[in-house]
Amino acid sequence: MRPIKLDIRAFGPYAGQQVIDFSELGAYRFFLIHGPTGSGKTSLLDAMCYALYGETSGKVRSGENMRSDYAAETDRTEVTFDFALGQELYRVRRAPKQKIARKRGTGFTEIGESAALFRLNVDGEETAVLAEKTQRVTAEVQRILGFRGDQFRQVVLLPQGEFRRLLLADSGERQEIMQMLFQTEYYSVVEQRLKDESKIWAERFAEMDAKRQELQTMAG
Repeated sequence: MRPIKLDIRAFGPYAGQQVIDFSELGAYRFFLIHGPTGSGKTSLLDAMCYALYGETSGKVRSGENMRSDYAAETDRTEVTFDFALGQELYRVRRAPKQKIARKRGTGFTEIGESAALFRLNVDGEETAVLAEKTQRVTAEVQRILGFRGDQFRQVVLLPQGEFRRLLLADSGERQEIMQMLFQTEYYSVVEQRLKDESKIWAERFAEMDAKRQELQTMAG
C-alpha cells in the first residue's frame, strides 16, 4: 500500500483541517515524520489506521475519543485517506459518532458514525462506491489490503513501542502475519498438492504390493 493523501479535520491535536500530500514526495520511497514529543506524529498514523479500520494505531482510543479538544463546536471530525495498491487507487472516508453545535439556535446535534470507500481515477476523482457503512467498509478494506486491523498495526504501522508485539507474537499468529506479508499462499497450495499426490501414489503402491503378495501366495 502506498499513501497518497491524508485529509484530517478536527482530529486529535489538529483543530482545523490538515492535508498531507504524500504524492509531493515523488519517487522517494522513504520519508521521516519528524517533530518534538506531543507534536502529533502518532496522530497521523492514528488517522490512517482509523480511516482504514475504524481503529487507532495503538487501539487505545476509539475514533469517537479522537475528536480534537481544540476544534470549533460546529466543526465535524472526519478523516479522508487516499492510497494506492498496485495500479488501483482508493479513497476511504470515515467519521466517528460526535456531537456538533447547531448552526441555528442552541444545543447540539448528535451525528452517527459514517464510512465510505471509493475507487479513484488517475485524476483523484471518485468513479465508484465500493462500500458504505462502517462494518462493510472495514470488511472491504481488509479484503483489498489482505490485513486485519491488528495485523496492519503490527506489520505496516508498527507504532512507537509496539515493535515488540510482533516479536513476541505466538508462532501461529506470526506465521499468519508472515504468510500475508510475503504472499506465500501459492507455496502453501503447491505444498498441499504435493502432499495429496504423495498420498495417492502411496495408496496405489500399497494396493500393487498387496496384489503382488497375493499372486505370490497363489503361485505357492
